[in-house]
Amino acid sequence: MPIPVYMGTRRHTADTTRLSHWVRQGVAIVASVLVVVGVIAFDGSVTAAARSPERIPPCAKTYDVVAGDFWVKIAQKTGVSTAALYAANGASATTPLFPGNRLCLPEAATPTTTLVPTTSTVPPVVQLAAFPVQGPCWFTDTWLAPRGAGRLHEGVDLMAKAGLYVYAAQDGTLSKQTLDRPGSLSGNAWWLTGADGTYYFYAHLSAFAADLKIGSKVVAGQIIGFVGRTGNAAGAHLHFEVHPRGGVAVNPTPIVKAVDGCKNATPPAQPSGVLPPPPSTLAPAGPAPVTTPTTAPPGAAPVNTAPATASSPSTAAGDLWQFISPKTAFDSVGSGRAVSGGAPQTVRVNNLAGVPSATSGVMLRLTASSAAGAGYLTTHPCDIGAPPVSTLSFGSRGTAVGTSIVEVVGGNVCVTVSTAARVKVEVIAARAAKGVGLSPVSAARALDTRSSGSRIGPGASVSISPAALGVGSGTQALTATVTIVNPAKGGTLSMGFCGQGPWTTQFSGDPVSSFAITMRVTGAGWCLTSSVATDVIVDVVGNWGTGTAPVALDPARIFDSRTTGSPVGPDQVAVPVAGLGGVAGGATSAVLAITIVAGASGTAVFAVPCGEGRSAGSVVAISAGRVSTAVVPVRLGGGAVCISSLQSVDVIVDVVAAA
Repeated sequence: MPIPVYMGTRRHTADTTRLSHWVRQGVAIVASVLVVVGVIAFDGSVTAAARSPERIPPCAKTYDVVAGDFWVKIAQKTGVSTAALYAANGASATTPLFPGNRLCLPEAATPTTTLVPTTSTVPPVVQLAAFPVQGPCWFTDTWLAPRGAGRLHEGVDLMAKAGLYVYAAQDGTLSKQTLDRPGSLSGNAWWLTGADGTYYFYAHLSAFAADLKIGSKVVAGQIIGFVGRTGNAAGAHLHFEVHPRGGVAVNPTPIVKAVDGCKNATPPAQPSGVLPPPPSTLAPAGPAPVTTPTTAPPGAAPVNTAPATASSPSTAAGDLWQFISPKTAFDSVGSGRAVSGGAPQTVRVNNLAGVPSATSGVMLRLTASSAAGAGYLTTHPCDIGAPPVSTLSFGSRGTAVGTSIVEVVGGNVCVTVSTAARVKVEVIAARAAKGVGLSPVSAARALDTRSSGSRIGPGASVSISPAALGVGSGTQALTATVTIVNPAKGGTLSMGFCGQGPWTTQFSGDPVSSFAITMRVTGAGWCLTSSVATDVIVDVVGNWGTGTAPVALDPARIFDSRTTGSPVGPDQVAVPVAGLGGVAGGATSAVLAITIVAGASGTAVFAVPCGEGRSAGSVVAISAGRVSTAVVPVRLGGGAVCISSLQSVDVIVDVVAAA
């Protein structure tokens, strides 16, 4: 069974037999009633796993969703149990529904309303105001058709000559942009978001229309780019997706067919009154990617590089971070409900006390527990699908905690788990006009009970002075790695301001386990209490006071030792960071999610600026056979961070923020 961090992002389950039946009927299938196991790639494709078609009965009867419907209500209308309705559609209680969805009903259904015959045509959920591409062109229905590496197609390919115009399908805002790079699937791409949250994804453009940028307002029919074959494209075409109300993709073929403009070669009138020049006379498509120096730091290993790309303008100059009393934004732990694996959970954050309503980023404290199996959690902006990165790794039935920085889009952030688990999301800081910056520290050891020879006893406490923590004038919070060593058994650790109510988390009975946490600090220092006898190590890796404020990025994978076949050991491996994954070429610090996948031996991993020796403290430590992720700030040396480990171990590095 593959290790969870190997897996991708959004997961669904597909019954290919019934899907092909629906496609033959020409019905606009909404993917929110399907579950397809796999990975959504950069161009919206899905990696599918085989599933026996006998698990879901044939679609003998159907029901068309209307406004106001929800799963329980539909079950009552049709005289079946919700469990049977879920099973008939490969769905769960958290699967979204949209008017116009066609559901499959069990044989026993006895509806109290008239059902639409299976041969009728359901109107598209979305109606376009303009065709997306200039004619002449052609297209056919390839919804969920197989693609390379086991992926399935989640769009429609509008085949057209390179250089033809690409149009805005609706009035809206250009909300996101990516640039072509080696290994990219989508190439040059736009996201266009309408007033109702529906967004349209355009991929493989040869160039973007001049004077347009992220945040630009456009009108239906306005030229936003040119047909091309950038990214993973065998020939010139536009890959076009439709995501109603910001949800999962639906089959766009009947939607574009309803306004078929493939025979129309005449561009509509443009807001500027003139047509853009052809791509050959345009400047490069968007900002030129920042590249790393041709001479890598000594010991540099090949990496899974993600060059810098344009991203949403997330911060104004001078914005800082303001720490607040932790506010719960989402809690399925307390309710006892699990978040479904692969389904992005939208979490509103701009309505919480202390969080500016227009904030562009938040810092989250995350808890995952009661998972049916080992997996991972990813935080990400809601205008993108969950990227293949790990913010927090967790084991079966256990509890894992961590911290993340994420961009806020429309007042929300999104959380996706790879397998069903209970999740709690707390906001501990927000991007604001006034606040503090970040000064990464090379893992300074603030506490090690082993050195004193006195373990923390059951119910006993130990304090860490402000001086030992490195608290300076203006310090609001610290980021630290907490390592539990040889506990008597699994238990709980409480930590926080001395003399005040602490934050409590569970830990396992493993010989070594750790987590990274960002927590406010006062002149009283920190106090820690354990429910069982154990040794505890605290390594400070970041001081939130003076310094530069990091900007949240779309999470991106920049290093994976598994792709090189060379695990990280005692010798330092240089991992270039500046110029990759949206990080500026001149960056001196970054916030990284560092995941270690241990084999036969437990280990501790260190991360320091290249050019410096190993730090006194580690950034993450685990026992043999475990997987752990720590989100930590790091200083860069020559644009790179140097990573080493006590024992040979696979290391994955994802970048989530940078300064």
